[in-house]
Amino acid sequence: MSGFSVHRASDRDLDVIRRLCDEATASGSALLSVRRGRLDPVPWIASHVPVVVVSEGGKPVGVAAAISEHIACGAARCAEVIAYVAPEHRRRGAARAAMAELLSSARTMGLWKLIAHALSGDQAARRMLERHDFREVGKLGKHVQLEGGWQDVVIYERLVLAARRSFPSLSGI
Repeated sequence: MSGFSVHRASDRDLDVIRRLCDEATASGSALLSVRRGRLDPVPWIASHVPVVVVSEGGKPVGVAAAISEHIACGAARCAEVIAYVAPEHRRRGAARAAMAELLSSARTMGLWKLIAHALSGDQAARRMLERHDFREVGKLGKHVQLEGGWQDVVIYERLVLAARRSFPSLSGI
């Protein structure tokens, strides 16, 4: 993770976050690209949700956020994790650094549970989630259409206040 710095986002980061969100949804081959609405960081920052920006050499290269706008039934203190790292900076620890800081912010802000989604074939994303104590809770078969084919989406959850590895009694939840 050397070379990466992560900070909690503020309104000064809006343009950077907006650019990174636009990159994330533009490819058409990533899970974030199939979201119904545009990723808009303005309400995230205004409502003080956990949002972090990861940089390398002073250049922003990724973003992670815990947003509650798509959580079913508006479950209190639960949020969906979204994360993006520019392709040229992947597989070097940027997402890991962003997720570690996001988890710390989520804990500080009193969130109880985080939900994450990954394409079943995206082994890097799935391993990163599992390294951060997310556990697989289900799969949505042929849930999204990307690059002309239907893809399965794996659902993960993580209790924020207690990591399962630290509290084995929670491993069956």
